[in-house]
Amino acid sequence: MRNKTIQNLFFFIVLWSVVLKAAIARAEMTFSADSQVHMQADTIEYLKDQGLVMARGQVHVQQGVDHLYADTIRYDTDSQDVQANGHVIFQDGTQTVETESLTYNLRTKKGKAFDIKTTAPPWITTGGEVDIEPSKIVIKKAIATTCDYVADYQHYHLEADKITIYSNDYLVAENVVFYIGKVPVFYFPFFVKAIHDVRTPFSFSTGSTDYLGNYLLLTNNYFISPTNYGAFYTDYFSKQGFGLGIRNEFALNDFSAFSLYGYGVDDKTKGIFRWESRLRGLWAISSSIQGRVEADLPGDGYFSQDYSVARRDPTLVSTLREYDVSATLTKQQYTLGLLYRSQEMPDPNDPNATHFDASLQNLPQVTFSLFPQPFLSKNFLKYDMTLTADHTYTQLNGYYVSHLTSEFGLSESQVLLKTQTIYTRIALDESYQDVSDTGVTVGAGSAGDTGAVNASSTWSGRWSEFYTTNVTYSFTKKLNNLLPTDPADGISSNLLSAYMTFTGGSVFRAQTGTSYDFGNQYSVQGARLSYLNQQLYLTPSTQFDYLAILDYSVQANALKDLNSVLDYKSAKDLWRFRLSGNYVDPNVSNTGYVSQGQPPTFEIAGEVDLALFTNYRLSALETYDCTNATFESRSISLYRDLHDWEAQIGYSNDPVNGEQIFFTLNLKALPGRPLTVSDQQLSNLNGIRNTGLTGSASQFQ
Repeated sequence: MRNKTIQNLFFFIVLWSVVLKAAIARAEMTFSADSQVHMQADTIEYLKDQGLVMARGQVHVQQGVDHLYADTIRYDTDSQDVQANGHVIFQDGTQTVETESLTYNLRTKKGKAFDIKTTAPPWITTGGEVDIEPSKIVIKKAIATTCDYVADYQHYHLEADKITIYSNDYLVAENVVFYIGKVPVFYFPFFVKAIHDVRTPFSFSTGSTDYLGNYLLLTNNYFISPTNYGAFYTDYFSKQGFGLGIRNEFALNDFSAFSLYGYGVDDKTKGIFRWESRLRGLWAISSSIQGRVEADLPGDGYFSQDYSVARRDPTLVSTLREYDVSATLTKQQYTLGLLYRSQEMPDPNDPNATHFDASLQNLPQVTFSLFPQPFLSKNFLKYDMTLTADHTYTQLNGYYVSHLTSEFGLSESQVLLKTQTIYTRIALDESYQDVSDTGVTVGAGSAGDTGAVNASSTWSGRWSEFYTTNVTYSFTKKLNNLLPTDPADGISSNLLSAYMTFTGGSVFRAQTGTSYDFGNQYSVQGARLSYLNQQLYLTPSTQFDYLAILDYSVQANALKDLNSVLDYKSAKDLWRFRLSGNYVDPNVSNTGYVSQGQPPTFEIAGEVDLALFTNYRLSALETYDCTNATFESRSISLYRDLHDWEAQIGYSNDPVNGEQIFFTLNLKALPGRPLTVSDQQLSNLNGIRNTGLTGSASQFQ
C-alpha cells in the first residue's frame, strides 16, 4: 500500500512538471542564415505563404548585436521590415532607444520612431522624432541632459532643433539653447560633443582683482574627433578689455600627440597687446625610443602675474622663453639622451619686460647612463657609468663652452643580521672644458681639466618593530684645478647625517635627525652641527590627527622654527576643523645668533568646513599675524551640490592677488580626457617605459 502511494505521488509530480513547463514555454523561431534573425515571444504566428510573422507578448528580436523588444511585432521576411508597438526598446550595442512605436529594416539598418528617449551614458536624450541609420541616429526637437531627475526637476538641459549621434562616439547639436532649471541662459548655433567626454560644453567663472577689475571667464569646449579637440576662451575684464584664447589637442597616431595653446589681450593699462603661447609635441617610435618638441613663448615677463586668474595653462612661466628638442633611447642596461635647448630671459631694463635676451643654449647636450652591472660576480661589486657632453652658451660668459663630464662608480650592498643593510659607493669624476670661465685661468691656456672623487655610505638598521635608524656619510674632493671659490683642500662635501624613527603602528610616529659637517669652512666648532630636526605625527583615530615639526639650534640653544597642525573632523564628515601655527625666530641660525632685537614671527591659521542642510557646504579660512596683530589673508566659500552639477561662490583676500570674488559652475560627472598633453599622461596612455634616467637626461621623464 505504501509503495502504491509513493508511485502515485511520483506520477503527479512528473505530470505537473510537464504541465508547468508547457505553460511557461515561450515560442521561438530562427529564420534564414542570410537574415540571421532570431525571435522569441509568448506567441508567434507565421504566415509562410504571405511571408509575415506576427509575434505577441514580451517579443525579443535579435540580429547580431542589435536587439529589439516590444509588446507586439510584425515582421516581413521578404522586405525585412519590422513594425514594433508597445514598450519598444531598441539596442544596437552602444546605445538604447525607447519609444512606443518603431519601424525598422533589418537589411538596411534604417528606421524611424516618434516620441523617443535614447540613452548613451551618461547622456539622456528625448525627442519628437528619430531617424535610425547604420552609423548614426538623428533626433529632431531634442532635449539632452546628464541629469536623471524627471523633466520638471532637472537641474539643466539642452534644447536643440536637431541632435545627430554618430556611432556612439560624438554628437552634433544645431540651434541649441542651454537651460538652468527652466531659465534659458545661453544660445549656441551648434556644438560638437564627445559622448563619453562629459565635460560641460562650456563653463564660466567670474570674480574681481585689483589689476583686471571685474572679470568673466567663458570656456567653450569643442570636439572634432576623439583625436582632435580643444577649447575657445572668451574673457572680459572691466579694466583691461577682452581676452581671447584657444587650445587644440590632436594625435597623429597612438604614439604621437601635440598640444597648441595661445591667449592674448589688448591691455588698456599698458597700451600694448599682451599674450602667451605654447607648443608641445610628444612622439615615440617604440617603447624604447621617444622624444619631445616644446616651445614656451610668453609675450612679456609679467603676464602670469597680472592675468593669473585667466591663464588656462598654468605650467607656462612668463619670465622665461624656452625651446626644446629632445630624444631618448632606453634599453634594459642603459639610456642615451639628446637635447637641443635655448632659453631667453626678459631684459631687466625693459619696464614692460617684452624684450627677451638669450641666456642659455645647449647645442647639443648628450647624456649616456649605464645602469649598475656586475663587476666581479653577480653577488659582489657592481659598476655604473655616466657620460655627459654639451656645447653651451651662457649669458654670464658671453661665449660657447664645450664640456665633457664622466663618472665611474663601484657600489656594494650587504645585509647584516637580517635587519641591517650597508650600501657603499665610490666614484671617480672627470670634467673637461675647452674655454675657461670669465676671469678664471683653468689648466694650460684656456682649457680646463678637473677630476674629483666622491664616496657615500648608508647604514640602515631595523632594531625592533618600533625603532629604526639611518646613518649616511658623504665625501667629495676636487683633485686639481681649484677655483678661487673652492675650499683650499678641494673638499666640497664631508658630511655625516643620521636620523632615528620611533613608530607605534598607525597611531604614533616620531623622527629625530641632524647632520655634522667635517669641512674646514667653519671657524666655530659648534657650527658644524646642523639644526636638530624633530617631527611628531599623532593619529589616534580616523577623526583626529596632529603633527609638529621643529628645528632647534644647539649652538644658540634656542628654537629656530616650529610648525604645528591640528585636524579634527566628525565621523560622517559633517564638519571639519583645522588649526595651524607657524613660529620663526630670524635671530637664530645653526651657527648661533646672527642678529638681535628682531621680533620672532608667529602666524596662526584657522579653517572651518561645515555641511549645511543636505547639499550645501560652507568653508572659511583665516590667517592672522600675531606679531603685527593683523589679518594676513582670508577666504570664504559656499558650495552647492546640484546632483550632477556643482556651484561655488567665494571671496578671498591675500597680499599677492588682493581681493577676489568668484563664482564657478562645473559638471560633476566623470572627467573627460584633460585638455593638456603631459609627459605622465602619454607615458601611461602608451605604456612607454622611460625609467632610470640620471643627470640631465632625467628631464625626459
